[in-house]
Amino acid sequence: MEEFVGTYIRIFVKENVRCKELHNKPLNKIIAEFAIELGISDFIEYKAMEGYVFDKKLHTALREIVEPELPIIIEIFTDDDTAQKFIEKVKPYLKESALLVFRDIHGMFFR
Repeated sequence: MEEFVGTYIRIFVKENVRCKELHNKPLNKIIAEFAIELGISDFIEYKAMEGYVFDKKLHTALREIVEPELPIIIEIFTDDDTAQKFIEKVKPYLKESALLVFRDIHGMFFR
C-alpha cells in the first residue's frame, strides 16, 4: 500500500461540446490529451446515463441518439503541482462545463 496526498479534480462537460480553437475536437478528448501530455496517470472519464449540465433540461440515454448532450464526468487525481499546470492548461477551453478542485486529498494505492 502506498499513501498519497494530492489534488482531486472533477470536470463536468456535455458530450457535444467541441473546441473550435483546437480543430473542433470534442472537449472531453482535449482534456484527456492534456492529462496524457502532463503525465497524469490517474484519469477516468465516463458518460452519465441521465443528467444535465447547466441547461436544467434532463437528458437521458434513451432520447439522446440524434443530438447527444449527456454529461461526461472526468476525474483526475495527481500531485498538486501537476494539477495546477493541468488546470491552467485546460481553463481557456472550458465551455458549458464545471471544474471542481479538491486539494490535500489523502489517498491509498494498492498494487
